[in-house]
Amino acid sequence: MRHTLAAGVAGAVLLLLSGCRLASSRSDFYAMDTFMTVTAYDTSEDTAEQTRVEIERQINALDQLMSRQREESDLSRLNAAGGAPVTVAHELYEAIETAVSYAELTGGAYDPTTAPLSDLWGIGTEDPHVPGQAEIDAALQKVGWQNIHLLGNDTIQLTNGAQVDLGGIGKGWAANDTAEICRVAGDTLHVLAQLGGNIYGVGENPNSDTGDWLIGIADPDASANSVATISITDESVVTSGDYERYFIEDGKRYHHIFDPKTGYPADNGLRSVTVVDADSAKADAMTTGLFVMGLEQGLEFCKEHDIKAVFITADKQIIPTETVLPQYDFCGAEAGYTDAR
Repeated sequence: MRHTLAAGVAGAVLLLLSGCRLASSRSDFYAMDTFMTVTAYDTSEDTAEQTRVEIERQINALDQLMSRQREESDLSRLNAAGGAPVTVAHELYEAIETAVSYAELTGGAYDPTTAPLSDLWGIGTEDPHVPGQAEIDAALQKVGWQNIHLLGNDTIQLTNGAQVDLGGIGKGWAANDTAEICRVAGDTLHVLAQLGGNIYGVGENPNSDTGDWLIGIADPDASANSVATISITDESVVTSGDYERYFIEDGKRYHHIFDPKTGYPADNGLRSVTVVDADSAKADAMTTGLFVMGLEQGLEFCKEHDIKAVFITADKQIIPTETVLPQYDFCGAEAGYTDAR
């Protein structure tokens, strides 16, 4: 028996209302294969509106540039080049260069070349399935960030059949661009960008007495509910979990976060990983890398690289790193979770 399920955003924003008197502008739209909401607050109604419009325009422009599904995108041109060098837009070159640096940092636990595995398994399509081992082995021959050659002058070459998928940092990249647009717009601007599983709170939360944006970490078994919260200002919160996109076949869950070494969805007892960082692209890549590493190696990696993270395990343990504790609050007891600090 097989059935497919998909969850919504991997976190929730918990607004503590305190009588905000700022003008606001909000939009809900679909980009980068997910639903997004951007809300801008400012003393000037025009500034709030213009900034929100500029943010949405930039996110859509990035989608046109980085989407693997759009045939006209620069990324699709690169993937379709059959190993020939391709000159791409400078921002795409920078994004791929960044992705390669995070792949190297994580020892390949995060890898932007897992597209052949995604295509093979079909998770998120109408026909997800468990492929045969021979098919997985063949796909793995094309996987490996070392097959991305950055030649300079915005030129990239993919070898050994490699295909780049920036789904692991694309929304984080968009969140960083959002923050930069806000910084240019001025100090009176406050923006909350909810980009699927990537949330960025720019400036203080005008609806909160403390000024913090309060971000909920979702219960993997009931993603509309939170089992912990993170308080942020000028930071992003990014979550990756096995409940976001998956299918079940013969009673086993197969999710979309692949281990580049095995070709299978990572299976190490983790349900989700959340990372808090001012660099949302970094947080985006790290959630994937830490999820693939598993709890023990992931905690060690966080300690070594000073990463603020929260791990949730299959046996309902929630483990925050020491560095995230000043911003962390546990609220999962009623749902059966244990704070394992």
